[in-house]
Amino acid sequence: MVQFLALLYWVPRVLVLYGDLPGPAAWGLFVLMVAILGCYPAAVCALTRYCMNRGGTGFLLVFAPAWVVLEYVRSRFPFGGFPWLLLGYSQTDSLRLLQAADLAGVYGISFLIAWVNTALVWTWLHRRYGRRACGPILSAGVLLTACLAYGSAELRRWDQVRPEYRAALLQGNLSVDEPEPALTEKYKKGYVRMADRLGSAPVDLLILPESPSPVIFQHDRGYRETMQDLAHRFPLGVVFNNIRFSNENGAERYFNSAFFLDQSGIEIGVYDKIHLVPFGEYVPYKRLFFFSQMISRDVGDFQPGDHYLTVPLRGREVNAIICFEAVFPDICREFVHRGSELIINLTNDGWYGNSSAPYQHLAMARWRAVETRRYLLRAANSGITAVIGPAGRIQAQTALFREETAIGSFSFLTGRSFYVRHGSSLFILCVIILFAALFWSLLKGARAR
Repeated sequence: MVQFLALLYWVPRVLVLYGDLPGPAAWGLFVLMVAILGCYPAAVCALTRYCMNRGGTGFLLVFAPAWVVLEYVRSRFPFGGFPWLLLGYSQTDSLRLLQAADLAGVYGISFLIAWVNTALVWTWLHRRYGRRACGPILSAGVLLTACLAYGSAELRRWDQVRPEYRAALLQGNLSVDEPEPALTEKYKKGYVRMADRLGSAPVDLLILPESPSPVIFQHDRGYRETMQDLAHRFPLGVVFNNIRFSNENGAERYFNSAFFLDQSGIEIGVYDKIHLVPFGEYVPYKRLFFFSQMISRDVGDFQPGDHYLTVPLRGREVNAIICFEAVFPDICREFVHRGSELIINLTNDGWYGNSSAPYQHLAMARWRAVETRRYLLRAANSGITAVIGPAGRIQAQTALFREETAIGSFSFLTGRSFYVRHGSSLFILCVIILFAALFWSLLKGARAR
């Protein structure tokens, strides 16, 4: 709980400013959220101690597999999961260790950290037993050395990739707090002015971020023509965010969507965000949480998309992920598994203010590039906009709360990493180990009694 209180301190501000919640109510909900998140590492400790009480101190070694299992659970439950700042993300700036993410994702690095620390504790507890104390620490050393060696080789490999295309990512710095006429003017014409300043250097693809949407692309002819005119300038067209409206069988539905226009201005694909933000873009279990409608007042009640869409840009498959989706490893993995050769991330981090949250969000997005071995083009409304290579290196990035443009190079990549092909392998192995440990400890405890 102390950890999450320190890392997520920015949450109450969001609830107060954009949810109209009183300060005490916002902090009350925040403490409840932190308490729920604290239950996951508590469950790891409880399971490990349960096995140790019944089977002996040797079951301390089940801690690392249990940790990975509970991180998977946190990534899915409750309300679709909240895998914000898993243990492995602590190694984001350790580029050599980061490379092993293409084998087991961020969960693999979480396992490595948990195993190394468990081995250190084991060695201390069994320091009087000679060789018995050395096994776990030796295995941890071998595993860590292998990961570093693998990382060095992979860095050399991916640093040799020569990008073939250039993208311009526009950071408009639009704020929902601005008067609607000013916001509408910026939304319609601001990005055009930014595109006009790109100069004569060739740019193949233009990307606009997720941002407050005062007009709807489907209904506003002037805005639609503006986007089509922008697309004419770039060989691969333009990708942008907007609200999509649907009226099927008399039921109005709204989606948070990414639109793809080719160079001729034709709409070649629309991706509807699959994983919405609970209490931000929709209210889960509305009958139970009827009082929470106010939290999402500035965004609206969106519907989730129902399929993983990849869009062909001149024959090369591309996908978009929107905002919160960047923190879910399995979403990008599924897109790449279905053939995507480039990941585009559209996000609006303006809700977080000038806090650590935008930096945290960017750090997690970098892992998606390494896990899938794809370029990731991240356009953020208020920052941090970045071009990220398949080794997790940031090629170009902007500052927070500035109107800036990030220009970087990229390529379409086709190989599939081990994680893309076998993403659940580590989880399944850890589940087997955990259940085997629970069964064995129960059996051993019963025999002792």
